Amino acid sequence: MRCVSIILLSLSLAGCASSVVYNPMQAATQQEILLNEGGLKSVQNGMAMAQVHQIMGTGLVIGYALDSPKSSDYKPMTVPNPYKSEAIKGTNYFIEYYLQAIRRPDGIVSDDELMPLIYKDGNLIGRGWPLANTIRPDHSPA
Repeated sequence: MRCVSIILLSLSLAGCASSVVYNPMQAATQQEILLNEGGLKSVQNGMAMAQVHQIMGTGLVIGYALDSPKSSDYKPMTVPNPYKSEAIKGTNYFIEYYLQAIRRPDGIVSDDELMPLIYKDGNLIGRGWPLANTIRPDHSPA
């Protein structure tokens, strides 16, 4: 009787196992890819814009692509660093937007993938959308 109970228990536990098929494309689209992470951690309030540019660099490699269909050589795919910038008219504020993450690999850089760095008189005073939105005249994301 005890042997039969062990066999039934073993069979019932084996029936609970699932066989989920790994889908690499689905896994890739569900992960967040962090970019500029080291640079954004290194910049500090009070730094001059030139210091920030030295830390962040002028371009960010986001991947690699074949140089041509007939080639086996890969070339880096880059985006500018900062990705975009704007001077706030009538003020001494300037905002630079750095690509911080790829949340959806859709080929579009959306605002939630950017980190604004805010300067006043050429010096970094802060970062993030809450501060940028208080400085921008229309109070909306870029």
